Amino acid sequence: MADSKSDGGSSKDAKAHKGTPLTRVSGRPWKEPKRPAHRSMMPKALRRSYEQRMQQAREHRALKQAEHELRAEKAAEKAAHREKLAERRKKREDKLARERYEAEMSLRKRTRMKRKELRARAHAKH
Repeated sequence: MADSKSDGGSSKDAKAHKGTPLTRVSGRPWKEPKRPAHRSMMPKALRRSYEQRMQQAREHRALKQAEHELRAEKAAEKAAHREKLAERRKKREDKLARERYEAEMSLRKRTRMKRKELRARAHAKH
């Protein structure tokens, strides 16, 4: 019975280690594999020199700068378009207001003319 316990315990440990991968991967597809904390721990095939790393960083910064410029340009175009639309709306509203005012003024003129005409008729009768 003592043998079965010790045998069962070792087989349990063997089963636990049997399924674990030798690489530093979590097994979850959305997670990136872990990398060694120190460069000296990396395989020689993956190691890059300081100059290579700096060159890659410069390229990365240049790419990010280009992306930033494109986004800024696109945002400026959108803002200009919005401003143009707002200006058009304002012109349209001003035009409608002017037309309303002119219509109102002509109505006032019409009423004034009618009153004047009525006065003239009344005066002509007497």
